[in-house]
Amino acid sequence: MKSRAERPRLQINARLVKERDRARARELRLLLLCGAAIVIPLLGYVRQRVEFIRLSYKVERLSKERQDLQEINKQLTVERSLLLSPDRIDKVARRQLGLGDPVPEDVRRVRVIDGHIDEVTGPVASAPDPPARQARAVGLAMAPAPPQAAREVQP
Repeated sequence: MKSRAERPRLQINARLVKERDRARARELRLLLLCGAAIVIPLLGYVRQRVEFIRLSYKVERLSKERQDLQEINKQLTVERSLLLSPDRIDKVARRQLGLGDPVPEDVRRVRVIDGHIDEVTGPVASAPDPPARQARAVGLAMAPAPPQAAREVQP
């Protein structure tokens, strides 16, 4: 007698091949197609909403920045008008720079035409305005407190 190890084993259904169920595969493809048809537009909508919200935040931030810049512009405009005030300039010229009223002989009337300075002949009419305004009206700065000899205006 032969031992069990030596005997060939009989294998039944060793190569069992399962046949594809075409109807089930078709149903699966149809299910995937329908799912994709629903999910893809849904993802597009979600992306669009996220982008809208992101842009809304950006618009809000830029609007606030614009308001801040407008406020700073208003403050700078007020500060500029205060700094360019003729009375303030007159005080600074007299107190800090030691300038005074010009001697009438030092005052020259000039006009600027195309960047060239031409002296206007004729006497300077004395006006009731303060001397600082008169000096600005003729286009000259205030002379230093100690009067010096008459100077000619050079371009």
